[in-house]
Amino acid sequence: MTSFSTPQPKRLNQQITKKSATAAALWQQCWRWCCQVALVQPSLLSYLEPLIRLVRPTFRAHVSHAKLVQIQQHGNFLHLTLRPGGRWQGFIPGQHLQLVLEINGRAISRTFSISSSLQLFLEQGLITLTIQQQPQGVISNQLQQLSEPTAVVYSLPQLPIHLSAAQGSFTLSQHQPALLLAAGSGITPIHAMLTSITRLTQPLRLIYSYRGADQLLFAESWRELQQKFPLLQVQLIDTQSRGRVTVAEVTAWLFQQPDSQIYVCGPTSFSQSWLHQLALLKVPPANIKQESFGLGALRPENGAQSLHPIRVTLAAQQLTVQSGDGSLLQSLEAAGLDPAYGCRRGICMQCLCQKSQGVVRNLVTGETSDAGPGQIQLCISQPLSAVELNFV
Repeated sequence: MTSFSTPQPKRLNQQITKKSATAAALWQQCWRWCCQVALVQPSLLSYLEPLIRLVRPTFRAHVSHAKLVQIQQHGNFLHLTLRPGGRWQGFIPGQHLQLVLEINGRAISRTFSISSSLQLFLEQGLITLTIQQQPQGVISNQLQQLSEPTAVVYSLPQLPIHLSAAQGSFTLSQHQPALLLAAGSGITPIHAMLTSITRLTQPLRLIYSYRGADQLLFAESWRELQQKFPLLQVQLIDTQSRGRVTVAEVTAWLFQQPDSQIYVCGPTSFSQSWLHQLALLKVPPANIKQESFGLGALRPENGAQSLHPIRVTLAAQQLTVQSGDGSLLQSLEAAGLDPAYGCRRGICMQCLCQKSQGVVRNLVTGETSDAGPGQIQLCISQPLSAVELNFV
């Protein structure tokens, strides 16, 4: 059994808490719908935000202020140590959040997994985000420019930084063996999971692929964890020197531990490849948890076929574009347009727009809209018929 340092409530308390959480979630969903209809905003607080910011310029609705404590660089990764404000409610290892950074008066948000242990937050009030630097990455490039290029620990000005609530169900099961397949920056939520373990009584195996020695993250942690937990196996694979992990290696573990929970996290191509292989190995879908980076993680319904190009009309601009198999946001960007967006994962509501007509599928929930007017999020909406949109 795998356990974390948080106390375990009794079964009765768990049932009561679960029912209360369900009722609260239903109420929040109804309230959010009312606000979207009446105010074209996800909440009343979002509607009032411009007025509040006249008094408190750093205020952001539904996010918590955070202090940047330290930045360290490892290869082309930045490790950000943050101290969340009192409004932030904590996290379960494996979850992600939105980092909101104000750059030239504009709030830029991106989604990152928390890479530090739960104990660090409980004992010191700190969390760590591990961010891969991208050539066109607005946030990572801004953070890198805080000091001279040769500095290891950067001098820290008072940046306006906010954090969303932690979200996601990519969390470690406590009751069965597990195989964890990670590649690149996909190791970050898994590092949070494994370093948060306080007791391990089920076999775990981590297979972590990276490209080149300078891309290996958390090297010290893997040595320490293997010494601390005999039931944990860590296999580090440098794909530059030995190639990728093979299906035979995964099959060997599944033969030994047929009831394993399997966790897949990494670039979209990595995740989709392993989901396909696991399906061929007849691993039950209920035994697979997946986290991907990019829109490829948001897949159509099981069995859905590729769609023919669909006409998307922008009423205000009197413009028509063709949509492919991806989201509306992808199609609009491919046509050279620049619609507003934030997280690209259906969380932040910055790409919310009005659909005048047409049917779309929510790529997160699989739900299909009706053909009439309604509000949709461009980043997680896939057109199933000709669609007409209204957005600024």
